[in-house]
Amino acid sequence: MVPRNDAKKAIVDATIELIQESGGNTEELTIRTIAERSNVGIGLINYHFQTKENLIEASVQQIIGGVISRFKPDMDGKLNSVEQLKTVVKSVADFLAGNPSVSRISILGDLKTPKTFDNTMQTAKGFGLSLKDMNIPDKDKTLLMFMLTSVLQAVFLRRELSEELFGYHFDDKVQRDRFIDVIMNHMKWKGTDTDE
Repeated sequence: MVPRNDAKKAIVDATIELIQESGGNTEELTIRTIAERSNVGIGLINYHFQTKENLIEASVQQIIGGVISRFKPDMDGKLNSVEQLKTVVKSVADFLAGNPSVSRISILGDLKTPKTFDNTMQTAKGFGLSLKDMNIPDKDKTLLMFMLTSVLQAVFLRRELSEELFGYHFDDKVQRDRFIDVIMNHMKWKGTDTDE
């Protein structure tokens, strides 16, 4: 058995492994399987997380947080700030489309319990790094990037209806990229060579 003070980490680590092995299909996971994998008793899982949903949400937030912290878009310096941002947004949209189960849990978790440094805000601030050369106050830049993140999340959450609602099918890479181009082209970018 895992020592009690290491149990919470062992539980989350085991849950992350199981989520990844299941391809993000969290419905297949059971508390018993998690307990066996983490080498702790079911009672400790209930003590630390109360419900399977709380445990899965905590584990998914950690997965997404790790992805965000490691995300380094390939920028060769040839693109202006807005074009760099488009590239980054498309990469994030590709991750959402490729990992729908964990992405949905992360987004809904952030909506249910918003925090200053949750994955939504980390994504927004990460988008803002592409605009470091723009002459926009940081608070305004963060707000613009939060708006962009929110639109991306909303379309992702409604991806089954996106073609009917918006004319773009989110799960189709070409259409998804076109959708992002439309959104980005209609934003006003003061302080860049693309401003009007």
